Amino acid sequence: MTEKDFIDFWNKEFSEALPINHELKWIYPERWFRIHSLPKSKRYAQSEYEYKIILDRQNQLINDLIGEGTEVVISFGLYTNDLTNDNYKELDDFELFKKIYSINLHKERPEEYDNGIFYDVYVKTEKWKHGKRNEILKAIADDEIRVMIICPLKKCIIAPYDGGVDIIVNSTEYRNRLKEKYKDWLSEREDGM
Repeated sequence: MTEKDFIDFWNKEFSEALPINHELKWIYPERWFRIHSLPKSKRYAQSEYEYKIILDRQNQLINDLIGEGTEVVISFGLYTNDLTNDNYKELDDFELFKKIYSINLHKERPEEYDNGIFYDVYVKTEKWKHGKRNEILKAIADDEIRVMIICPLKKCIIAPYDGGVDIIVNSTEYRNRLKEKYKDWLSEREDGM
């Protein structure tokens, strides 16, 4: 998938949203659900055993959603004023990501962002392989970085965070089936958070 292909896909399938992972649940609530990475909604791993649970759950979920060998786009964004931007230099260890465009957030949302605030979007396209991105998933679990795994074929977004995974799928019906399948991993809160 080329940069233009990704931008065209995003504009077609997710035109109401910017590619900012933590915002998607509010824009697509009818297609969103969240799983927790550890039992009893525990947020952070404190042992290798708990890291294994996180990686097993997340790999299983991703495999179920998109399938082994399916093309995905791994994407992340950086705010120009983000003090944690240095953490993303570690992504060089996970192979090269390419900056595909910069969003002028003040122009897009002047009521939310000051002038001069930009959001730079980076991507890498690859075929999904179970366990291949465990280092990235572990860094996310430790709240060091954030990425989205986007599957254009399945029109789905998988956005891990420290504590769980937000998922946006292509329909409410499919979301409801997945929520039933993963009911033991869901939050007990009414809002699903």
